Amino acid sequence: MRIALSMIFMVLSFLSFCQDYVEVAVSNKEPRVGDFFSITCTLKNQDVFPESIDSYVFYPASYISSDSAIHQKAYTGLEIIGTKDSSYLRNNEIFSQREYTIVGWDSCELSLDGFKYRLKNKILKSQKVYLKVSFYDTVEGIIMYDIKESFSSWKVSGKGSVILFWILVLMASILVLISILFWSKRFFKNQKKIEHVLPLQERILSDINQLYSEELWLNHKLQEHFVRFSYLLRSYLTERFQISFLDKTTYQSKILLKKIDINESTRTKIVQLLTASDFVKFADSSISHQRIASLKIAIENVIEDTTSNIDHSA
Repeated sequence: MRIALSMIFMVLSFLSFCQDYVEVAVSNKEPRVGDFFSITCTLKNQDVFPESIDSYVFYPASYISSDSAIHQKAYTGLEIIGTKDSSYLRNNEIFSQREYTIVGWDSCELSLDGFKYRLKNKILKSQKVYLKVSFYDTVEGIIMYDIKESFSSWKVSGKGSVILFWILVLMASILVLISILFWSKRFFKNQKKIEHVLPLQERILSDINQLYSEELWLNHKLQEHFVRFSYLLRSYLTERFQISFLDKTTYQSKILLKKIDINESTRTKIVQLLTASDFVKFADSSISHQRIASLKIAIENVIEDTTSNIDHSA
């Protein structure tokens, strides 16, 4: 009897000392799209947190849905913004932690599968946690709408109208010629003064920093901020890939992005940025200052990713 009790005690002691999984805690289990939150992983009886086996770009997760086509499908929309390791002592036991700063880019319900960690001769799995990411509530009574453009057609009838038409064409041609001569002279004059032109990446990042330094959202100019934000993003994509995004709707831009050789995570972030800016421009929705800051980080990441891809391919 004593031998059996001793064996049971030894087994329980071993289990209490060797933790077979990584405990996971989430600071906010129902965050909004674009908001920052943290995922903290804790390991007992370890003074240094082990490295994960998986990639650090996104926190591993899978869909929870009644739709069997996507249920348990891997989700790559929880972007890791940063990590921080720490350790502490509690009740004479040491604990190590790794805190991931996360931002979610889509509205969905998720199972946080977590990373796998290698500890000596075994692999530890993360504890699974439920998470629900949702959009901000829209302002009641405000309906989203597309940009509608109107065009006028000239109708020419009669000899007098024909003469007037050609006079206008002649005047327009003269004005165009004068403008070309003026700007050509100015261009060649400025060419002598310009010694260095900033690369595309530096120019756009400088413009983004200038836009955010104005803090238009604090002066009741939230829509103006996102009109300029959208224009900078579309201008960058147009110049980077030599395909015009300036005159395209968000839906048309999604089609164009499928034809560009970039990784899927970058393509997803670009679509989410376009959608987020349109949501505010056209729906006049509310948005937190924290989310505005997160969109700045997101567009900087897009510029960095696409610039890196161009450099590697060259």
